[in-house]
Amino acid sequence: MDSIGHERERSLKFVQIVFAVLALVSLVAALAVATRGTDLGLPETSTYPIALAFLLVGAVDTALLYAWELIFQRTEL
Repeated sequence: MDSIGHERERSLKFVQIVFAVLALVSLVAALAVATRGTDLGLPETSTYPIALAFLLVGAVDTALLYAWELIFQRTEL
């Protein structure tokens, strides 16, 4: 039984790291598109919606990270 608990902790840590990295990558991409979108070859009218989409993806990843925490806390009870 101790092995199952250890694997759950490992799984939780892995999911936390993946969601945190995805959120950070999305925020960096939003910043890059917002500041250098035209330099990247994007039309000027498209930079705002694309940056906003990356920002929203980062926010949703963060929300999913917290939701995953709540799910794991409830399964441990």
